[in-house]
Parts: sequence; structure tokens; C-alpha cells
Amino acid sequence: MMKKSSKMMILVWVVLTMLVLAGAYFFIPGSLSDNNGLFVVSEGESVDSVIGRLVEAGYVRNRTVFHWSLLWSGLSTRIQPGQHDLTGVRSYSGIIRRLAEPDEAGLEVTLLLREGETLRDLQSSLVGLGLDKAADDLFVLTGQPAIVGSVDPSVMERLKNEYDFLMNVPDQLGLEGFLFPDTYRLYRDASASDVIHRLLDNFGQKVWLESKTAITSSDRTLFEIVTMASILEREVRGVEDMGLVSDIFWRRLDVGMPLQADSTVNYATNGDSPSVSYEDTRFDSPFNTYLYRGLPVGPIGNPGVEAIQAAFNPESNTFWYFLTDTEGDVHYARTLQEHNSNKSRYLKR
Repeated sequence: MMKKSSKMMILVWVVLTMLVLAGAYFFIPGSLSDNNGLFVVSEGESVDSVIGRLVEAGYVRNRTVFHWSLLWSGLSTRIQPGQHDLTGVRSYSGIIRRLAEPDEAGLEVTLLLREGETLRDLQSSLVGLGLDKAADDLFVLTGQPAIVGSVDPSVMERLKNEYDFLMNVPDQLGLEGFLFPDTYRLYRDASASDVIHRLLDNFGQKVWLESKTAITSSDRTLFEIVTMASILEREVRGVEDMGLVSDIFWRRLDVGMPLQADSTVNYATNGDSPSVSYEDTRFDSPFNTYLYRGLPVGPIGNPGVEAIQAAFNPESNTFWYFLTDTEGDVHYARTLQEHNSNKSRYLKR
């Protein structure tokens, strides 16, 4: 009888223990009143260390009970490093489940593509974020910057089927100009295809969806407008100046005058001089508007909304020339003589 009684007592004790652990696991709350709900687990940190800090931070009231709850959950070996949001979690089970989830923020990076930046800049940013594979494959999908005919025609054909705003892009050119400048959250394992689709999707939303009617009703194609906008983005800073320079450039094109935009030379040579040299203006490239009349063969960067709006909605004026000084101020002229005077006065060579 004693043996049966002892076995029964042990069984009761085990059952009660399991019930206590279950209750602790599902119902015992931690106190979140003195923290902001964010808890960081370090890479390689031990379970004991994590539990100790949970107690110190006020998430866990009873270290022993939480330890047994963790063992009972079967997740003690699956605690993930990184930042975990414990805001509003009211039970040990909830805390344990959150700690076992991957840190999504740690799996992402922030890509910033600024207005006017180029494919070269985008590739450099991807490298800086550790997205080396995406950076290596980028030009396969977008084409080499400033090199006509470097894009795979089959790639562009597929993209044109996905994005109707690319239909006017010549077959030998790539995606420069249509990768919308913005801030993006990307997974660390994002491919080049993932990246360009995010940027193209955004162009469709921010530019094409908003301005399609106005652009299609103008006498310029979207490709021409984006090409002009990419020059405006690099030549002047302010919205008002973009509108004025847009009118100057379109009028010069209409009468057959060369644009002679330094930014197009810099794109061709991969330079960044605010005032290019005579030797640079002789660099043979279809992007060089000193050598070739008309618009460059394609965009020289990726313009933002304001530059695109200025390109299809120029501000009428009577100037024919302009220059931007070393401070970023723009000086306009109606005659070549006035322009040369401004160059002598405002540009330091």
C-alpha cells in the first residue's frame, strides 16, 4: 500500500508541477512598465545570460519559473540574436515565442538612392550595404552606364512587358533614368532583380500613375522627358531653376542649338567636374552634348518627381544661356556675350 501511495504522490507532484509550468508558460506576465518593449539578444549569448537580463529589465518576475517554462516550450535552443519587440506581450509563452522569431529588422538594410544618382551610384550603394551579389549582377539587368548596346535585349523585352512606361526606351539602352530615387528597405539576400523591380514599381507609382495623362498629352515622349529631367537634376538645384532651364534647353533643341551641358560630359567620362575641360568636351560619346546636337542618347541619371515635372512643364522665359557657380547659384544670360561675361565673373578655373 505504501509503494502505491508513494507512486501516487509522485504522480500527483509531477502533474501539479506540469500544471504550474503550463500556467506560468501561458499566463504569468512580466512587468513592462519600466521599459520600451525592445529587447536585444547578442550573437552567441547564453540562455542564462538572456534570462538574467530579462529579469533585470522587468520582463520576467521569476527566473526559475521562466527557465523551466523555456525548457518546457522546447524553444530553449532556438532563441534568435537581434532586436525583439516585446511590447504588449503579457505571458512567458509570448516572450519565449518572440525570442524564437528571427529579427526581421536585422535581416533588412536601408537603400537610399538620391535624386540624380546614376547606375554607378546604385551599384556602389549596394556594395556598401553588403549586397555584393546584387551589385555584381546589376548591370546585367540594367545595362552598363554610358555604354550603348550593353543591355541584353531579352531582359529589356521582359521588362517592357511588365512596365508599359518603358516602351519608348530604345532597345539598345537600359534602365538608367527609370529607377526611382527614394529610400527602400531591402532584405540582405535581395537579388539584382528584386532591387530593380522595387525601384521600377516605385517609378510606376510616383511618376507614371500620377503624371501619365499630362505626359501623354504633351508633344514629348516619356523617354525624352526623363532624359531632359536627368540633365536638369544634375545642372541646377532648385525647382524654379529647373523650370527655367527646362525651357532654355527645349528651345535650344527646337532651333538646333547644342545643349552643351557639362553634366552629360561628366556622365560620359564618369567625372564630376562642375566645369568640364575643353579636352573632356571632345570625348566621343553619344551622351556628350558638346559633340552631338539634340538630347543625349539616353538619361544620365535617375531624376526625381520635381525634375520630371519641370521637364514636361517648363517655365517660359527669354534666356538662352545659364551657368551654375561654385555656390550653386544660377546666372542667366540672353546673349552669348552676357554668358561669357558671367563665366569670367562667376567661374573659377
